[in-house]
Amino acid sequence: MQNFSSCNPKVVAVVVSYNPDVTGFEALLEALLPQVAYIFVVDNASSADMLRIMDRWANLNVELSQLPENIGIAAAQNVGIEKAINFGADFVLLSDQDSIPYPTMVSGLVFALTSAKTDAIALPVAAVGPAIVDKRTNKTSFFLVERRGIPRRWSPQVGSDELPARIDVGFLIASGTLISTDVIKRIGGMRSSYFIDHVDTEWCFRARAMGYRLLGVPSSRLTHQLGDEVKRVWFFGYRQVMYHSPLRDYYMFRNTLFMLRDTPMSCVWRLHFLWRLMQFAGYFLVFAGERFQRFRHMSLGLWHGLNGQGGRLDKDGKRCRRMPNSILEPNN
Repeated sequence: MQNFSSCNPKVVAVVVSYNPDVTGFEALLEALLPQVAYIFVVDNASSADMLRIMDRWANLNVELSQLPENIGIAAAQNVGIEKAINFGADFVLLSDQDSIPYPTMVSGLVFALTSAKTDAIALPVAAVGPAIVDKRTNKTSFFLVERRGIPRRWSPQVGSDELPARIDVGFLIASGTLISTDVIKRIGGMRSSYFIDHVDTEWCFRARAMGYRLLGVPSSRLTHQLGDEVKRVWFFGYRQVMYHSPLRDYYMFRNTLFMLRDTPMSCVWRLHFLWRLMQFAGYFLVFAGERFQRFRHMSLGLWHGLNGQGGRLDKDGKRCRRMPNSILEPNN
């Protein structure tokens, strides 16, 4: 066990796994271990032998929890967050299985979160997150910020050597996000009914509705893979398009409607997410493969989103199975 001074904040990582690439997964653990007090790996019933994979970490500050079935990223994150709170963590660091933090990422995030208390802006901070570098293209993703109530992309100026210490953002993606456990106790955990997609976005907007800020830390970096494949295309401007399976289209469409129902946000943000769905459908139903499967999953997602069928879509592709709730589950 590593020794951590009582005056230093205790950061515990929660990693959710599902059939991980072994090489990448081991690289993640190797990069995380020097930066955190402990790692809880919550495995969503991988077909791989996770006990064998985790054997080399048996005497280190890593603990594996194997779930009997795939309960989704939201419910699995709640399992890990509960363990982190019981462990006495001051902060929880969420991570996907295919992310790798830069060596100083965690310390940079902790500094940004704690030092933000001195900002002139009085609102407390719910979470901070790093800049995301796509491991396939080496491109740094933008932060989505809000300027005069309008969502806008923010990226560092080309050629600029100086980065702001932190910027207020609209929301953060889960991987690499650092959250105070005190904040989680007030806001609640993730919505298990979402299963996957928009789990992090909904949490962020719930935090904002409760009077919290979210901060991006451009100098802290995390390599991550968004989507199964990425392509640079022109669609209302040049952009990187992330490709997922048709099944993920279902969760994206369903959970967008869930999020608009569940979480207070401005009309401008609501229009932003609806417009995003329209762009998503317009592109993938015209230019991508498996168009019929995508149309069927998008339509089913809209239908289930309207009538409130949450959880994991069963293999028959017609109905959903409810996921186990956590004591962290938000009440509203």
